[in-house]
Amino acid sequence: MFEDHVQKIKNIPLSNSTVSRRIKDMSIDIQATINERTKKSPFFSIQVDERTDVSDLSILLVIARYLNVNELEENLLLCYPPTKRCTGEDIFNAIQDYFCENELDWAKCCGVCTDCGTSMSGCYKDLSGRIKIVTPHVTWSHCCINRQNLAAKPLPDSLKEVLNKSVKVVNFIRLIQLTPDCSNLCVET
Repeated sequence: MFEDHVQKIKNIPLSNSTVSRRIKDMSIDIQATINERTKKSPFFSIQVDERTDVSDLSILLVIARYLNVNELEENLLLCYPPTKRCTGEDIFNAIQDYFCENELDWAKCCGVCTDCGTSMSGCYKDLSGRIKIVTPHVTWSHCCINRQNLAAKPLPDSLKEVLNKSVKVVNFIRLIQLTPDCSNLCVET
């Protein structure tokens, strides 16, 4: 039965550009939905983390928590590959640009959660100081991403392999999103 479904999918003729266009369309739709829900929520909080993945690619992650139809939801708001050093100012500017581009209101941000790294926790020049300038009422807390990361460390080799392949797939999809003409990208099978 499973093989029948696999064969049906293999019989669908798709070019690299068709697949990349569909991935891009789906990601735009998901991003629009998350932004709309965040805007409609009476408040939201963000969790900010900058780290390097298994492919040595630096990534700035911003996760939003917001109220959607009386339920608290959590979704990835921004996944940004910094092109240079990652200071608190650079992180703030990336988030600020995203907020401006998507018309998200800092006044609704009630909390920020970071890992308290040096670029995050300075009181004037770094991320916390810059956010407190635009939204002084915000509360600050320590990030749980690091605890989740530490909990995942003792994974069996088979699960680590799956996780590493998943990261590579996500990075490939992100590359497709960042590349205007994706027709020259090859998909490994």
